[in-house]
Amino acid sequence: MSDSSESPTSEAREIGRASGILASFTLLSRLLGLVRNLVLSHFFGASFVADAFVAAFTIPNALRRLLGEGALTPAIVSLLTRALKESKGTGTAALAEWQKFISNTFVWLTLALLAITGVAVIIAPALVRLYVPEFVEVPGKFELTVSLTRFLFPFIIFIGWFAFFMGVLNSFRSYAISAAGPAVLNLIVICGVPPLLIWKDFDPIQGIFVFGGAFLVGGLFQAIVQLPDLKRFKALPRLYFRWKDPRVTELLLMLGPSVFSMGVYQLNIIVNRVFASGIDGAVSHLFYADLLLELPVSIIATSVGTAAVTSFSRLTADQNKEGLSRTFGISMILIWALALPAMGGLIALALPIVSTLYFSGKFQWADVLITSDSVMTYALGLPFFATLRIILPLFFAEKDTRTPALVGIGALCVNFIAAWTFSKWLSTPGIALATSVSSAFHVSILVLIIFKRHRDFPWRSLGSAFLKMTFAAIVMAAALFFLLSKMSKLEVWTHHGISTEKIIILAFLVGAGIFVYFGVTYLIRVPHLNDWMKRLFTRLRSR
Repeated sequence: MSDSSESPTSEAREIGRASGILASFTLLSRLLGLVRNLVLSHFFGASFVADAFVAAFTIPNALRRLLGEGALTPAIVSLLTRALKESKGTGTAALAEWQKFISNTFVWLTLALLAITGVAVIIAPALVRLYVPEFVEVPGKFELTVSLTRFLFPFIIFIGWFAFFMGVLNSFRSYAISAAGPAVLNLIVICGVPPLLIWKDFDPIQGIFVFGGAFLVGGLFQAIVQLPDLKRFKALPRLYFRWKDPRVTELLLMLGPSVFSMGVYQLNIIVNRVFASGIDGAVSHLFYADLLLELPVSIIATSVGTAAVTSFSRLTADQNKEGLSRTFGISMILIWALALPAMGGLIALALPIVSTLYFSGKFQWADVLITSDSVMTYALGLPFFATLRIILPLFFAEKDTRTPALVGIGALCVNFIAAWTFSKWLSTPGIALATSVSSAFHVSILVLIIFKRHRDFPWRSLGSAFLKMTFAAIVMAAALFFLLSKMSKLEVWTHHGISTEKIIILAFLVGAGIFVYFGVTYLIRVPHLNDWMKRLFTRLRSR
């Protein structure tokens, strides 16, 4: 790794390169994730057992997103990137100096996660009663959820290792193998669960434990696949332990507030479970809807955000204000260019998507309607969920974790009030809408703070680009609604089962939406986006 300051153009290219790698593997992982969740919906539907699994997996899954896609990885990247940048040697030589930090952090992380798991197993009944209190009213549902919570909680140990290894590798600009890790987990579930459930006639309760066991095995293997790359960079943790390490202390001071900041969305999900537990099937409906949001959020926001945090850390360490301004602007435009059409597409095509993916087995038409309405209200917040993944790394790069944590507390309060209010008016979709409202509030306050701190950022061009891309997304959604209204085979979505006809029609609609969106953005000349499109077309022609 060079000591020289990176130019704004090279940082932008690095973000583009890294984002492309991450997005490709994340797309593969999320597509496999959809297949994995088809297994869940096909064999268990929105039943008693499915509700129990979703509720039991709430906290481990929240910690997965916090660690795997949230706070731990950016914190490791920020510290290690600065260390490598400030070192006089090469990246590998610099790491030799930090080998003890890496090893000590790994041991501390493992001990902490073991302790959390142990406590969670003991207090599982209280945890379940806290976030799904209404389950107590259904005979057997509460007890099953407690047993599944205890069974699934060790997942956080494996996901903690995965996130830590990913942070170390990303500091060396190695992204591919970490991004491929979740695909390994999904493949293990997809290839392992259906044959077992079909081969042996498990009852639903036994079957759901088989499903959970595959998750645990997959979680371990997605961490293990990173070990060869860690060895290649001489960054493999060793069993080194030291009670007091100032670098570990710095990581903890950064990690505490950043966990809360990155975890507001996940805390909102947990709060929403409280309100959803009183509505029959709502826990599962929200879970299935949220899974559809995970695909664009992970491909777009997590990919760009993971790439951006490394660049933000380097540019901040170099005090390169011009480079930081340009990199921030390009990152925001890239996020919006993808998140806004994803929002429009999910709103317009919610019912076709849910019917195509989930409407089989024990998943019924009533489940399709409620889940698709929840997808629509969740989708309203998608641009804000995505933008948050760029804004928070900027604060972390500047070593400011307190401000986003305080704003996060406000966003959490907004979600609680909104979920309480909207669940009464709109039932399950209202709970999803509360999360979108909370995210909009969260991002708006943070953007105002960044605006005051960084007046040199290209705010005027960013505002213009946002309005143009929003207009293009609205035109795209309107075109999709028009196409749906004119199609003669609307009843196809009411047919139970996964069919080729549904897939073909949905693929056509998605393709039409993409064509309309990028056609409109090209005509109205969105900054940077037109240049990227021209370069893409040039490369395609050259091939």
